[in-house]
Amino acid sequence: MPRKLFGLLLTFLLAATTAWPAQGIPLTDGAGAALGNLPFVARGDERQVPLAMLVRAAGWSAEQQDGRQVIALPGDTVTLRLGNAFGRAGNHFVQLRLAPEEWDGSLWIPLSNLRDLFPRDVEILPEARAVRVRVVPPAVTDTSQRGSAEALPEQWVLRTVVVDPGHGGKDSGARGLYNLLEKDITLDIGRRLARLLGQRGLNAELTRSGDRFVSLQERTRLANEKQGDLLISIHCNSSRRPESRGVEAYFLKPARTERAIEAAMRENDVVKLENGDAQYQDLTQNNYILLTMATSQYMRDSETWAAHTVRTTATSVGLESRGVDQAGFYVLMGASMPAVLIECGFLTNPDDAKVLGSERGRQKIAEALLESILRMKTGLEGSASR
Repeated sequence: MPRKLFGLLLTFLLAATTAWPAQGIPLTDGAGAALGNLPFVARGDERQVPLAMLVRAAGWSAEQQDGRQVIALPGDTVTLRLGNAFGRAGNHFVQLRLAPEEWDGSLWIPLSNLRDLFPRDVEILPEARAVRVRVVPPAVTDTSQRGSAEALPEQWVLRTVVVDPGHGGKDSGARGLYNLLEKDITLDIGRRLARLLGQRGLNAELTRSGDRFVSLQERTRLANEKQGDLLISIHCNSSRRPESRGVEAYFLKPARTERAIEAAMRENDVVKLENGDAQYQDLTQNNYILLTMATSQYMRDSETWAAHTVRTTATSVGLESRGVDQAGFYVLMGASMPAVLIECGFLTNPDDAKVLGSERGRQKIAEALLESILRMKTGLEGSASR
């Protein structure tokens, strides 16, 4: 399919799915307290659900080993493999109704087999009204408090931020005044932000730490594999009109303005540099819905965070605010966490380029992004729904 035609098809697809409600099953702990909404996709009379969300909610751990995904939970391990209809729970093999599928780093597995795979830790209420998981309590570091139920805090804590410097390697991104390249600016801001996060005791995972090419799908996959709590994709803008300037942020939702459509098509166009883009051309309406279901429950948080990033960056750095918008960015699709894409200014505007081209300006942008993350940390950790 020609690139331009595919871009137009995607644009119409995003508009057509605006009112589509994400399907989901309430996910609770053993006492019935809400942990979120477990999305699913129908496969005939079966429903596939994302394993990564179940692992995160229950407090288990998961890692890739020789093409297998191994989930460690109290007293047991479960092993699954993409495309293989047999799993292993402890010393027993389990035949799955459907082979696991993969979307952006997470295996999607049959809902009806959850009890077979996790018999002591998962309960499916009649008619799939809800899925209950036994939550692993956080480890207690103060030995004087061991044995006390009050010493086991159940409050969710934001620990890991995935920082995604846009472009890289053979993808230079936008080219601007003063010989500025977007890939260099975003990497420097990303590194600075990662250092600032570390100084605040937060774990920062960079999708790239050097000048290398990383596919859009791999960036989202890494964010999910690292079990990020937030994902921020850092970019710079460009325009044929040198007067265009300012900072803007996006969250994942069907585009509603021409400017947002153009921004998404520009950033998504990097797929032509990847080794074949068939995975993106398979973005049918059903697949678009599937990719965005895991993200949909974080939409409100993503929109809130996008507003924080624009406000703090515009105020602290002195850039003009272009506000918050929404669009279908590939790099945000399937992220199981609040996720935003920020355009830190226009490399083609003289004033913005001076800020982006200076170490002081990039440091101030990183500090502003840190402030927005800390505000989200406070808000999310205080939310009763987490």
